[in-house]
Amino acid sequence: MRIAIKEKITAALFVFLCFLFQSSVFPHFSVSRIVPDLILACVCIFAWLRGEYSGMFCGFFGGLFIDIFFMDTIGLHALIYVYVGFLCGQFHRFFDEHEYRIPIAMIVISDLCVLLLRFLLFDVLYGNFHFGQYFTARCLPEMVMTFWASIPLYPLALLIETRFVQVSRKKSDMDNWDPGNMSDDSGSEGIGG
Repeated sequence: MRIAIKEKITAALFVFLCFLFQSSVFPHFSVSRIVPDLILACVCIFAWLRGEYSGMFCGFFGGLFIDIFFMDTIGLHALIYVYVGFLCGQFHRFFDEHEYRIPIAMIVISDLCVLLLRFLLFDVLYGNFHFGQYFTARCLPEMVMTFWASIPLYPLALLIETRFVQVSRKKSDMDNWDPGNMSDDSGSEGIGG
């Protein structure tokens, strides 16, 4: 129980810090007012590290931050990021901490899908059908910036996961260890048998 709360707290703090960097630090380094989508990278990374439920948790709160502070409608980005967290969490079974290509590829593909959904839901519904201009002026720069920003973000999340969360998970497993409940695989034979 303590582990699940600690995992949720670290995920929520990581999402909040990514939101702060995305909304306050990176706009000063933006290229034509485009910043990397760190919240989407955080959702994909935690879905890769912990599975679909953690990805959905991060996606909901990260999307809710975006909806509350930047959008007119509340819930649309939360729903999109929940789906991204779920779909990226399906790749958790292939998790290897030394594998960097799969989470980075998930981040770039998820960024492309989210940007295409934003184009359909916001631009096309308001009568802007210039997809070529949107793709070259908005999608490509944001995908490249998100790619470069997620390269140091993944090792940082992996460090937090291995140093703080998994250490307490191992400590909790040792607390639950019962030396009287040890089973002997050799059967009922004795030492000499």
